[in-house]
Amino acid sequence: MAIPNLNLAEFESIEMDFTGTACWASVPAVPGWYAIETDAPLDVLAKCPVPAAGGRHYLIAKRLQDAQFLMEQGAVIVPASEGALYIVYSGEHGDLKARAREHIRGSKGTGCLSLSQYEVAAAYRWTFYYRPCEVHVPGSAGNKTLRNYLEQKWRAENGWPILCSR
Repeated sequence: MAIPNLNLAEFESIEMDFTGTACWASVPAVPGWYAIETDAPLDVLAKCPVPAAGGRHYLIAKRLQDAQFLMEQGAVIVPASEGALYIVYSGEHGDLKARAREHIRGSKGTGCLSLSQYEVAAAYRWTFYYRPCEVHVPGSAGNKTLRNYLEQKWRAENGWPILCSR
């Protein structure tokens, strides 16, 4: 059996809401892959301040600085034009619901975007795409190596999401 490639057109999605509603409620608490898409311009992301609340939040402006070399090589996913949607983050996780919540609200235990802590984020569209392992590869039981393999394969084929560090 060949392992099918990840295709974002086959992913389900939710609009990320930073007003306090549990927009992640429909995301299943199962292993799988996810990606985050936005129309926030790179220059806006580059000016994001350090989040006020404690926790292991990614520093968005620093992530852009760290990706500069890859950007110069054309290896990073960037918006095709002003206002265009583009993938800024992709990953795999053992609990897609928890990961959606963490990227919105933050977490004290794991690194995450914690987008609700950036006031400017609410001015733009943010979408959380997800694909459960068992939907993509029935019988895989959320295999961690499979999740890592397809995550890295997708990035190699589509470009590096600018807010990813590894």
